[in-house]
Amino acid sequence: MKILNFINNLLKSKTPGHAELVTINSDDFYFHEDEYCQIEYLPKENMTSVSKMAIDISKHSEEHFDGKGWTGVFVRSGFPTPTKSKNYSAHEFADFLKSHGFDEYPRVTTGYGQTVILCHNTRAFKNLSIDICFDYENDIVKNIWETTGPYKTDQDVYKKFLLAVAEKYNFLVADWWKTVVVDISVPKNIDKYFAYDE
Repeated sequence: MKILNFINNLLKSKTPGHAELVTINSDDFYFHEDEYCQIEYLPKENMTSVSKMAIDISKHSEEHFDGKGWTGVFVRSGFPTPTKSKNYSAHEFADFLKSHGFDEYPRVTTGYGQTVILCHNTRAFKNLSIDICFDYENDIVKNIWETTGPYKTDQDVYKKFLLAVAEKYNFLVADWWKTVVVDISVPKNIDKYFAYDE
């Protein structure tokens, strides 16, 4: 549901019903629409509901895989405590990222195929191979996510960042690619997360 809301908001522009199509620049942050909130930072109050959803997704995936592909789609629902309900300032969160070595991309774009859309009210930051994105409304952060995890060589920097963001914002990480929920306030949980694919 969240991805549909995000796309609908993108399609709202100065000309109602028309997205702002652009040509991608080499210094833009681009993400495919399917990558939206796939590695998601969420308030830790959601741990029970997010963990249950991860189990439900795994079961659904097993039940709907026919050996070649999936015969059904699992639509993630909202959580009891959405990130936007915490009223985190987008400006302050951007400053937090910068204080942890992140540089901001000049623009954020998304799309599919040859269609590229400019993302208004969305910011993206990079530190080595770690990319953090967030969207916001009226300076309130709505969602925070990564499209993919960082390279293995950057895991030490990433671990320090995860511990810092957990301490300041009390977030967990829901990695929907792997269907894994991580309490990032505990260093050994982060290590297990890193070892998940090894």
